Amino acid sequence: MSATTDKPMTRVGVQQPSSAAGTGRGASMIGALVLLATVQLMVVLDTTIVNVALPTIQAKVGFSTSGIAWVVNGYALTFGALLLLGGRSGDTLGRRNVFVAALGAFALASAIGGLASSPTMLIVARVVQGASAAFAQATALSLIVSTFPAGAARNRAVGVFAAMEGLGAAAGLLLGGLIVEYISWRWVFFLNVPVAASAALLAPRLIPAPTRGRAVFDLPGAATATVGLGLLVFGLSGAADHGWTTALTLGPILAGLLALATFVGLEARSKQPLMPLWVFRDRNRGGAYLIQALLGAALFGMFFLSTLFLQHVLGYSPLKAGAAFIPLTVVMIASAGLVSKLVVHTGIRPLIATGTAIAAIGLLWLSNLTPHSSYISGAMLPLIVVGIGLGMTFVPATLSAVSGVKEEHSGLVSGVSLTAIQIGGAIGLAILATVAATTTAHQAPGTPMPQALTAGYTRAFEVSAIIIALAVPIALTLLRLRPTAEKGQGDDPSLADVRQHGTDAPAGAPSEPPLMAPVTVTRANGRTLNGQAGVHVTRQRQTTSTNKEQLIGR
Repeated sequence: MSATTDKPMTRVGVQQPSSAAGTGRGASMIGALVLLATVQLMVVLDTTIVNVALPTIQAKVGFSTSGIAWVVNGYALTFGALLLLGGRSGDTLGRRNVFVAALGAFALASAIGGLASSPTMLIVARVVQGASAAFAQATALSLIVSTFPAGAARNRAVGVFAAMEGLGAAAGLLLGGLIVEYISWRWVFFLNVPVAASAALLAPRLIPAPTRGRAVFDLPGAATATVGLGLLVFGLSGAADHGWTTALTLGPILAGLLALATFVGLEARSKQPLMPLWVFRDRNRGGAYLIQALLGAALFGMFFLSTLFLQHVLGYSPLKAGAAFIPLTVVMIASAGLVSKLVVHTGIRPLIATGTAIAAIGLLWLSNLTPHSSYISGAMLPLIVVGIGLGMTFVPATLSAVSGVKEEHSGLVSGVSLTAIQIGGAIGLAILATVAATTTAHQAPGTPMPQALTAGYTRAFEVSAIIIALAVPIALTLLRLRPTAEKGQGDDPSLADVRQHGTDAPAGAPSEPPLMAPVTVTRANGRTLNGQAGVHVTRQRQTTSTNKEQLIGR
């Protein structure tokens, strides 16, 4: 550049949006986040709200002792089996389109469930509910990724979305108790109708239509993945009732594993795979998926076992048992909100390692329960510790799982992320329920029932603590996201700015480009420069005859 004296430059060439436009976009983003978080809350809540109503449903509708389990398993089966397909369908058919259609189906299935007059009718409604919930939840998370720019905005959005996991699980128990006790079990299902229908109507107004890919489906992959996951969930869900060594358990599990192995083989050869295998070659994403599976096991198992202990041992009513989880819920939401701000400064690995260690300590504390434990010291305090740990972990684990890919693949990684949680929860719940039942059955003859049940629950809490503790070494060895720094400040350039994208992507895998506003440099020493997205103006300096202006773009 020529040695000239330039006038001071203030944010030279960066086109600033008007305050009105910025305010309007901010309001739209908040509306989209509230809508997506509400749908996530509704879907998660529906997994637990029915549990409290099961005895009433069995008596009113006429279910058999074994048949009533299908009110829960019918939902879990299709939900876990279709999450991956739900996420991928959004990438090809349009996420907002799939999201709206899924909400409509969910509202219709909920209405049918509330009107059910026979066991078959209710089970069919629950199966459709689970299928539509899978598509709604998977596309909701991918819409978070595609709607909110990488950085603080996406971190906050993911934090809110992840907090709904704990809030929905706990609120479902409390709300289910209130509805059954004061209204009718049918409103457990009717409650979803206005929520889902309103969300479907508001979605086109609040959520922009993301980029849509080519509508090419990997039908063999979709079939084998759905059948494999479905059989696996089916087999595991019956392990507590039938035992691990019976044909009713081993048969579906082995068939499911065979179908999943076939799925992997098909995906390795497919030109348009439902789930490209490069997703798992990234250490951050692969580690995050393992950790999310462990989180699902701990969360599902904790709520299941704690609810049973409070009702069967301490004698709580369903309503009182649900209210007992309010402190846990508040702490988990607060922890997730705080972590969504901290992750920018600390990175992902230390938060996940610390959070899972804290959750393991809380679960180990729960294993000291006795039939005479008080609520505050025996249950509430350790549950609060568990809530702190899980809240610290959900946000960074989700960020690591969905970062580092282009927008067109956000549905894919979101579907895998949610599938990991759901399948991990099914496996963990089957293991923990079997441990509790087996331990109780092997107590010495004559042992009072409260002591026998407590022995089973506490042993299951010990196993649960071990399961979540496994996430600590996984985080320390597989996750590479460290405290962030600008490039050139001593940090590894490949790890600079976790706020924008994940790292360690394999060769040939799509990576998410930085999201930047268009830049127009109007004048620089007499030259006019037009920059497009991807051009950074990193430094502008007033120069004299001896100081050259440095305008660095890349």
